[in-house]
Amino acid sequence: MRTLSIVVLLLMCTVFQAKASAGTITYYLDGAKVEYEAKAKRGYLEVRLPAVTIANSLRVKPLDGCSVTRVEIMPVKPDAKTAKEMAGLVERKNILKDRLKALDTKEEIFKAAAKSQSGRAVRKTKTNPEPMTNIRKGTEFAIAQLESVYTVRRRTENELSALEPRIESLQKDSGSGCSVGKVWLTGNTGKVRIAYLLVERKWLPMYSFSLDGSGFLHTVIRADYPDPGRATSVYVVPLPLADDAVGSGVPLAVSERFGKVAEYRIPLEKEEFTRSPVPSMMFSFKAPSNTFLPAGIAACFRQGEFLGNMNFTGCRPNELKTLAFGK
Repeated sequence: MRTLSIVVLLLMCTVFQAKASAGTITYYLDGAKVEYEAKAKRGYLEVRLPAVTIANSLRVKPLDGCSVTRVEIMPVKPDAKTAKEMAGLVERKNILKDRLKALDTKEEIFKAAAKSQSGRAVRKTKTNPEPMTNIRKGTEFAIAQLESVYTVRRRTENELSALEPRIESLQKDSGSGCSVGKVWLTGNTGKVRIAYLLVERKWLPMYSFSLDGSGFLHTVIRADYPDPGRATSVYVVPLPLADDAVGSGVPLAVSERFGKVAEYRIPLEKEEFTRSPVPSMMFSFKAPSNTFLPAGIAACFRQGEFLGNMNFTGCRPNELKTLAFGK
């Protein structure tokens, strides 16, 4: 039964990917928007929503004269056997974490005991005729207990590390955290446009600042983004989702990961190159009046020579920016 349930869930994922393959994904600086068209059969279709879908972001728009009569969003629940196994693994994980906490306490106790033994005064008495021998025995006992603690901790950490992939695998196979949007339409057939938002699935601007002594800064922006799956079209918007509430962001098409998004030739306000065992570069520029440069990762090149990377904090239109590389 469990195998059958997993197969059904995998088929659902396959259907979702097939539908999404004819659509687009637009990456923002803090999330993404997925859009694709889907056809209903017998007036009904299901939309697979990933775990990172933003709540209440699903939109279903009829395209060919049909009407949407009802939409329900239901969480995907694992089958009973998978849920039981996951519960057992999670409980085992919690037990191992508790054991690590107890081992930390034991370690402190035996460390203190070993330190106490080494700090004892060496003095012969009637009840303690060989103090050095007793101190040595006490110290060796504390150290042996510490070694036992370290061995158990290592085994516990290894077991804990082995549990994580299994738990993640079960969560993935069972669709944990995912949802299904159930859509009913008028008539037996109908086409709709599906759209929803994803959190965390964002793009990262990658800058290349090149200087060649011409007095201009050659700026190329490329896009790094998560795997878009089988989406046929990929776009990026240099804005957060919330800032595009009125649709002011212009989607920029990207043909591939690390593909070129935009290119600018900006006049330099200041340029200073320092020769040393490791050359460095400092320059200033003013962003174009109609251009917002979002935060990202920047690399600097001078006459083809790489001078370092840095976290670029972004630049507003007409803002004067000074950057230093290699220092």
